[in-house]
Amino acid sequence: MLSRWTRLLPVMMVAFIIAFMDRTNIGFAIPTMGAELKLDQSALGFASGVLFLGYGISQPLGGWIADRGYGRALIAVLMLLWGAAEIALGFIETPTQLAVVRFALGFFEGGIFPTMLLFVRTWFAPSERARANGVWQLAYPLAAVLSGPIAGYVLEHGTWRTLFIVEGIFPVVWAAVWLWGVAASPQAARWLSTADRTALLARLEAEPELPAAADTGSTLAAQMARRSVLIFCVAVFFWNIGFLGFIIWLPSVLHQDASLSQTAIGWLSAVPFAAAIVAMQFLTRWSDRTRDRRTFAAWPILICGAALLVAALTYASNGLIGNMALLTLAGAMLYGSQPVLWSIPGDIVPRHLAGAVSGIMNGIGVLGAFVGPFVVGYVRTLSNSFSVGLAVLGVSLCLAGTLIAMITEAGPSRSPSRLPGAAAAGARGRS
Repeated sequence: MLSRWTRLLPVMMVAFIIAFMDRTNIGFAIPTMGAELKLDQSALGFASGVLFLGYGISQPLGGWIADRGYGRALIAVLMLLWGAAEIALGFIETPTQLAVVRFALGFFEGGIFPTMLLFVRTWFAPSERARANGVWQLAYPLAAVLSGPIAGYVLEHGTWRTLFIVEGIFPVVWAAVWLWGVAASPQAARWLSTADRTALLARLEAEPELPAAADTGSTLAAQMARRSVLIFCVAVFFWNIGFLGFIIWLPSVLHQDASLSQTAIGWLSAVPFAAAIVAMQFLTRWSDRTRDRRTFAAWPILICGAALLVAALTYASNGLIGNMALLTLAGAMLYGSQPVLWSIPGDIVPRHLAGAVSGIMNGIGVLGAFVGPFVVGYVRTLSNSFSVGLAVLGVSLCLAGTLIAMITEAGPSRSPSRLPGAAAAGARGRS
């Protein structure tokens, strides 16, 4: 059963690393691309964020398809399509073409997130899911750690067009690896032995879902009308304003220091996400141990928001070290807590609706990913400073953390020692 951790999750993680790099590499292209295409900051912010309109629109559809057992094939096709869209970015000539292709890129990537959440729901017991999400969602900080140096190297030896073309080749190649390494369920995994499949299914059946997640008679409309689901949707809207606003504009914030080269900016932009990898290990383990998603999602998000508010107030007077310390704390808390945050739907949504509801949740939330880069670009145009933009991100994340703290169903429902099958799970560990 170790293949869940050593084969399935790593293949998922690399697929999402590629998706995230393709989604956010425009942040590194902005300084030179903007000048060449004569785009102002508001237009650049719109081009950065319009991807997430397409991403949000296709999320529910992707989750619905995954609920019907076609998640593996869906993501293979989507990788080919978004790879082609990413390569097309290397050939654009006008602002309109940039916006259209970015929208298409987001639309083709939209099905990946709810499908991967559903894979974790299918392959892992409730007391393992934050850690399992933590493995494949290492994609976020790892992509940020890798994308900075990769983008810096490509831009040192090529242009922003080269960056899009090179990174667009990755998903086309990885689609073949995806089909080899991933199965939508243990029953469909040919690479599992009969003994391992039997043991895994017994392990999954031994640990019950929480009452809200075990409801088999609910409808999609009924789920979307629940207080906890509605709060989560609003929370991830504000969370995404900070989440994508942070990564899209981080290179440009660092670019304000004229002494830094493109390569130095690439390496410095990786520091907050390297810290997030460490934070993620602690937060996911504590969350699984206590079955408390609320605390270990809400408080780190609130800390991140506070750090960005302090950065907004002190940005102009801080030196590079001071600003990097605040940005590193913010990035570690924001990205480190993400797997815990996205374990909440698995605890409060029934299995037969998990893909569709998660897709709608993230589809609504992703609208914030459109708003975040656009608002930061707009306020920077008005104020000629990143300070107000950082304040917008900080306030949004404080609102998100406060809302997550209100989801009582995501709190510590019961002691793991009292859960059926918990003793056996503890003895087996990561089996």
